[in-house]
Amino acid sequence: MAEESIHNLTELLDFLNSSFSDCEVELDEGVKKVFLFILYLLTFVLGLAGNLLVIWVNWKSRRRSSSINLYILNMAVADLGVVISLPIWMLEAMLDYTWLWGGFLCKFTHYFYFANMFSSIYFLTALSVDRYLTLTSSSIFWQQNQQKIRKGLCIGIWVISAIFPIPEVSHMQLLDFIDPECMFMAPFETYDEWALAVTVLTTVLGFLIPCFIILTFNVMTACHIRRSGRPESNRHCRLIYAYILTFLLSWLPYHSTQMLLVLHGTHIYLNCHAIVVLYFLYEIIDCLSMFHCMANPILYNIFSKDFRGRFINAVVKYIPKEKQGTANPEERSTSITDHSVVITAEPAMSTNVVHISEDKVM
Repeated sequence: MAEESIHNLTELLDFLNSSFSDCEVELDEGVKKVFLFILYLLTFVLGLAGNLLVIWVNWKSRRRSSSINLYILNMAVADLGVVISLPIWMLEAMLDYTWLWGGFLCKFTHYFYFANMFSSIYFLTALSVDRYLTLTSSSIFWQQNQQKIRKGLCIGIWVISAIFPIPEVSHMQLLDFIDPECMFMAPFETYDEWALAVTVLTTVLGFLIPCFIILTFNVMTACHIRRSGRPESNRHCRLIYAYILTFLLSWLPYHSTQMLLVLHGTHIYLNCHAIVVLYFLYEIIDCLSMFHCMANPILYNIFSKDFRGRFINAVVKYIPKEKQGTANPEERSTSITDHSVVITAEPAMSTNVVHISEDKVM
């Protein structure tokens, strides 16, 4: 089996080398590596900090916050899973795709990444639908069973996301040449068909269907908010358009490039120089697809007044109280009153004002 795999891969590499032998495009791999390192590092640091903050705040305020935040909490967990895998991808890219972590991690790391990727996208999709229904639906069944539906949907998303990566991950193999490499392998005779099938499956399930649902329900939500005529409606609409734009910027270049590379040579024929440039840029586009791990905590949480209020309440609990006797009664009274404003007045505001416009829209 190992000899057959190596033989197949050798033939594949020979085919690619012969295809690009006549192309002379001056591309600086050193500059690309530096750029990739910076991108991976920024995504890792900002994504780790942002998603840990979202998880902490939503967990601390889980009893008082709306159940719609269940999607946001789970989405942050999924994005955190993607971020945790970034150091391995960064080192692999810096080492020219030399794989140093053995056969088990070759399969498991890819599985872990794709499972969390699908989960993040599906929680975002569910949030888009739920937000519209919460704003517009008058169904008694929906109003009485929202929490149960959301919990069941979250469990279902994790289960589905655990299944979808299996077709691709089952074909990941660790191959030992001069340096070990973790690669997608299939019988050479049907390699093109396998690669196309897996790519189409990933694109349809991970982009086209979620994108259609996200676009449709976010646009309908924006139209509903605009018709309400509230003073803050324009701000909310701009934020919803930012949701859509972020999703498209993260995933459209990635899936488009991947599809072009898979179709080239069998179904379409691209210019020789164009295909070399696409292969060169693919690693950067792949890294940029993880932009959502940084953007989601900001768009769906930090821009929300409700989240900022819950964050302040969570932080205030850890501020040391003044020692008894160190201040006069008037000063102690002022300190207690100030803390009460933060803890009690903010939730009240969130319930009366923000619950309709912020909590459901954000």
